[in-house]
Amino acid sequence: MIHGPCGSLNRSSPCMADGKCTKSFPKNFTNDTITNVDGYPIYRRKNTDNSEQSFTKNVNNADIDIGWVMPYLSLLSKTFNAHINVEFCSSVKSIKYICKYVNKGSDMAAFHIENTNGNALR
Repeated sequence: MIHGPCGSLNRSSPCMADGKCTKSFPKNFTNDTITNVDGYPIYRRKNTDNSEQSFTKNVNNADIDIGWVMPYLSLLSKTFNAHINVEFCSSVKSIKYICKYVNKGSDMAAFHIENTNGNALR
């Protein structure tokens, strides 16, 4: 799955805010997977410019390399016949986000019923 193009290649992309991609694409090249200060992973993306494994695709007259590839698990994509973005999150923010939705509860509405002569039923 390819993200974008956005940034200087397409400033009207939906992921753009204040001139930057809100999803931080294209991702920087790094030789190892590391965790940044927020607890979010920075996945290994080797710079393959001068090797047999290089990847370049032309999308909307822009050359897209491996920095634009979204992390995915092909087994999930095939099983559910859908695009599924897979990332590992280990920060406190991630746990709070999940717990918020697990404990959210069902939707509720307050209402009352009146009969035809205007008296409220209880």
